[in-house]
Amino acid sequence: MFACSGPAAHRVVGSALLLFSFTSLRAQEVPIRFGKLDAKEAAALLAKPTADSSAAEVLCDFGQSTINGAQDGFELRFERTSRRLIRRRSGYDHATVRVILYHDPAGTREQLQQLKAVTYNLNGKELTRDLMKSEAVFSRKLDERHDEYAFTLPNVREGSILEFTYRIRSPFLFNLQDWQFQQTVPVRWSEYRVQIPAFYQYKEITRSFWPFAVNESGAVPYTTGYRESYISSAAGLPARTPSNRTFSITTQALTRRWVQKDIPAFRPEPYLTTEFDYLSRVDFELQRIQFDADSQPQFLIGTWEQIEEKLAAREDFGAYLKRNSALAREAGGLRSIPDPAARAVAVRQLVLGAVSCTRGNSLYTQNPPGMVLELRQGNVAEVNLLLVRALREAGLDAQPLLLSTRSHGQVQTDLPVISQFNYVAAYVSLPGGNQLLLDATNPTLPAELLPEDCLNGKGRVLGLSGRWINLTAPAARFHYTSAHLMLDAKGGMQGKISQEYAGYSAPEYRQPLPALRQQWQQAHPEWQVQQAEASSIDLTRAVSLVLTAHLPGGKDPAATLYLRPLQQLGLPANPFISPERLYPVDMACPTRLEYQVELTLPPGYAVTELPANATVALPNGGGRFLYNITRTTTSTLTVTGRLQLAKTHYSAQEYGALRELYTQALAKFAEPIVVQHP
Repeated sequence: MFACSGPAAHRVVGSALLLFSFTSLRAQEVPIRFGKLDAKEAAALLAKPTADSSAAEVLCDFGQSTINGAQDGFELRFERTSRRLIRRRSGYDHATVRVILYHDPAGTREQLQQLKAVTYNLNGKELTRDLMKSEAVFSRKLDERHDEYAFTLPNVREGSILEFTYRIRSPFLFNLQDWQFQQTVPVRWSEYRVQIPAFYQYKEITRSFWPFAVNESGAVPYTTGYRESYISSAAGLPARTPSNRTFSITTQALTRRWVQKDIPAFRPEPYLTTEFDYLSRVDFELQRIQFDADSQPQFLIGTWEQIEEKLAAREDFGAYLKRNSALAREAGGLRSIPDPAARAVAVRQLVLGAVSCTRGNSLYTQNPPGMVLELRQGNVAEVNLLLVRALREAGLDAQPLLLSTRSHGQVQTDLPVISQFNYVAAYVSLPGGNQLLLDATNPTLPAELLPEDCLNGKGRVLGLSGRWINLTAPAARFHYTSAHLMLDAKGGMQGKISQEYAGYSAPEYRQPLPALRQQWQQAHPEWQVQQAEASSIDLTRAVSLVLTAHLPGGKDPAATLYLRPLQQLGLPANPFISPERLYPVDMACPTRLEYQVELTLPPGYAVTELPANATVALPNGGGRFLYNITRTTTSTLTVTGRLQLAKTHYSAQEYGALRELYTQALAKFAEPIVVQHP
């Protein structure tokens, strides 16, 4: 039951407000209390080795959030107490703590309160305590809505144990504190608790690749005080005197408790999106408020359709698409191109020629179209919304495409929150149910390829047909090496080497010949390049680099030569170094690496030993490796190697096979071809 009682009012709302059914939880003892460490406990903490021999670790991190009555409303209270251990000097950075506070344009702010911190150092059997002084706290503005408060604990040295505690009071009910269990150092114990009265409902988003030791829900009685301002006109008081009256509010509250323990340090690995997608954490979004069972609930999250309506009305987004510009008028002249796909490509080329993307990712514009075209530069939104408008002027059905880049994080499609997006591209609907995704920020990419950082799960198409589409790669990252080499009696090789870079490999290599030659030379320092030519301007074709090069052999002729031609032309090192992996492998696009070498032996030499041919396949069509040697004549060999990763997502369970595929490929490339002179 929800009850409000005070001097002048009494209200009762039925228990239907409690939207969930939970078993009650016993009150749990907190795992840590600030300032309660003694010498015996400190010695025990220091005696236990730190996981992974890390320079620091989190011994205990405990937070709890509650909602309490305040003046004319409710407020969030978040309390955190944490204990850390510094093992070595390289872990000193973890003696600095940063707290982010939110404020709105009206000047209403979150408040940092009851901040205390202490450094413990164990000297023999004596435990010393150094309290942090208030002047050790610094603040700075992060952006228009956020400030950062940072403090560094005093007298930190190797073996120091650090403790800090603070409270945040927030009038912003939408800002229920999130919690991150995993850190960049090992964590022995991380616990978070929340208590939410029945009239607030939050959407909970839990991400974790690490198991929870505790994940409990419950329901408990809830009571809080609430102060309401009113204007008094009682007899004997001046007219319209401001006054307060206090209510006691009683209802039920949802309780949640999460615990993770012995969590390994988060280590960035190859082929991940942003770390936010992988760190163990729980996040909240205020979804609904309902104080009275007889009234309609207030929905805070809304729907994607409502978000799209708001975007359409914004001056820096929807209104931008309605503004005329010289570019839009010029695009109208392209209506004469009969093929819609070719017309869209021509419009993109028109935008590429008019403006460059020189500022970062953004969902919103900053300058009007005329200024962007005058400056010939803009941010992502300015460039690509100009593209959408130009496509429409050319008679095409074009809509903005909202997406989140890989470096920004994956989109939760069931959570309608606009902040999940940081990028806008163009979606073109073509006849026959076909589609074209266009972007005008990268002139080194052909029209059919979005930037690689945009290939991240799903994107949201706006407009009447608003929907989600998969952002999959239409091309692979493709490297092809072909070589015709003459072997000499010293083991050296001379000849022509052709490199092709196609698909998502091409933009990296689409550069002037001197830079391209230098890039190849840095990757193959043992080769001596005598001549080079390249073709890289045509976006519809692969980048081609043709080299005449020499690989020196020994000082003198040798009767027996050991050749590894594919290894010497450079299969990349195995990117999967770790023997185990907790996270999935998430690549933007598939990978294809192909090598073919035709090798001519010196006169009088013959092959006496060849590596065996090999084929290795990943389960479920995930990829394969092929190695093959063919004797084309008595004096020539053709050596072929192919490595293909056909998928972009491999689970942690598939990681071992993926790593082994690379391992076997590298081992096979390293096996020698034995050539001897009789």
